[in-house]
Amino acid sequence: MSAPKKTPRSIVPLSREDWVKAATNLIAQEGIQAVAVEPLALALGVTKGSFYWHFHNRDELIHAALEAWEQDQSADVVTRYAGIEDPRRRLRVLLFAAFEDVENGRFFAALGVSSEDPRVQPYLWRATERRLAFGVEAFKALGLSETEARQRALLAYAAYAGYFQLLRATPEALEAVTDLSGYVRRLADALVPAKAARPS
Repeated sequence: MSAPKKTPRSIVPLSREDWVKAATNLIAQEGIQAVAVEPLALALGVTKGSFYWHFHNRDELIHAALEAWEQDQSADVVTRYAGIEDPRRRLRVLLFAAFEDVENGRFFAALGVSSEDPRVQPYLWRATERRLAFGVEAFKALGLSETEARQRALLAYAAYAGYFQLLRATPEALEAVTDLSGYVRRLADALVPAKAARPS
C-alpha cells in the first residue's frame, strides 16, 4: 500500500485565526470596505481556496474579525483591569493602556468611520456601552456621584476616540504630541481626582 500523498505547503489552508488577523490588520489600516478575499489571499501567499476552507463569504470574515475585537478589547477589559482594587490606579492604568495600544486604536477609529454599516453598528455600540459602564463604575468607586462619574467617563472616552480619529484622518494635527505618556498623564490628572471624594 502506497503512502498518502503530502499536500503541498503552498495550498495547505491557513488557520481561521490567520485570516481573521489579516482582516483585522487590513481594517485598521484601510477600513471595512478594503476587506476582500483575493487581495488578502495574495498578501498571505495562498489561494482563495484557503479562505473558503474557513468562511462562506467576505461578510463572514468581517463578522469574525469584529467578534474577535469585541472579545479581546471590550469583553475582556473587565477581566484585565477589574482586579486592580484602587479605582484611581485602575483608571490611570486603563487610560495609559488604551492610548498605548495603537493597533486597537486604529481599528476602533476605522470602525467609527463605518459606524452606519449594519455589520459594524452592533459591535461598536456594545463596546462603547461596556467601556463607558466600566469607566462610570470606576469613577463612582472614587466617591463621585452617578452624574459626575458618567460625565468624566464620557470625557475620557471622547478624548480616546478623538485622538485616534485624528491619528487616522489628520495625523499632522497630533504633531505637538511628542510625548504620548506625558499627554495621557495630563489627561489622567485632569479627569481622575487626586483624592477620593467624601460620600455626601
